[in-house]
Amino acid sequence: MAALHPLNLTRLAACVAAGLALAQPTDAQSQDGATVNNLLGIQLYAVGGGFVPLGVNSNVTGVDQTLSQLGPALGLGNFPFDIANQSGGSSSTTFLAGARVHVPFLWRVSEEQRLSFAVFFETGVQSAFGAQSFMQSFQNVSSFAGDFGTSAVNEFYQIPLLLGGTVPLGRLSSDGGPVALFDFYGGVTLDSWQQTLQGSEANDPTGTGFYGQNRRFTADPTVGLGLRVPMTDLKSELPIFVGVNAEVSFRPGSVVTVPSQVFPVTYYGTVGPHANLAIMARIGIAFGGR
Repeated sequence: MAALHPLNLTRLAACVAAGLALAQPTDAQSQDGATVNNLLGIQLYAVGGGFVPLGVNSNVTGVDQTLSQLGPALGLGNFPFDIANQSGGSSSTTFLAGARVHVPFLWRVSEEQRLSFAVFFETGVQSAFGAQSFMQSFQNVSSFAGDFGTSAVNEFYQIPLLLGGTVPLGRLSSDGGPVALFDFYGGVTLDSWQQTLQGSEANDPTGTGFYGQNRRFTADPTVGLGLRVPMTDLKSELPIFVGVNAEVSFRPGSVVTVPSQVFPVTYYGTVGPHANLAIMARIGIAFGGR
């Protein structure tokens, strides 16, 4: 058997080395793959911030039938209902806290093994713990009863159901991952809240007062924007993210109807449709990969 010429051995070794290089990913490609894997993992966040009602329109109306009942009895003929209305009130920012789970389920990865776009679903639960977000004071919507009281809105909990997209921004030199992730999304927020109308009547000798509530559970259309920033190496087992989000949800109106216990008067508290702004910071981890 003829021996191989040294030049042929050199060529054979070069071919084997080239084949192995093509068959296995480079270190950079492996790092990019690990980074993308963790970017597309399920992410669990703690969230907290403020809940701000925007442009709330509230009215309290008193429908007084005193004259319409006394007129015929005194032979004075029929009188129309006495209707009086007051508007006003002020909103308050309430604290909001909860948890979110962020689940990417569709994505596009470039030829360089870097994330270029992702579609996600996000849900969770957040609460204002019954805090009051709006109150209107009123008085004398019935001159016969001499009423005074408040119409208020309290916030309980919310369950967001959101679908959106993520666009990576920039590139880190350390691990090849993005500097930040820009999120845009929409959906509905299942919203638990309550309107309360209560008061007293100065001309009531019994001091009974009046009280009524309307507990609501509404599906509020929601849109939002967010920015997330990786705080640790994206190739680590549990990378940490921090971020901020701003969401606007659109709540329907509400009416509470309360009859007087003494006078022929019915009180109506109306809160018109309005938008609510939630501004939240978040911190969380990614786990599971894709």
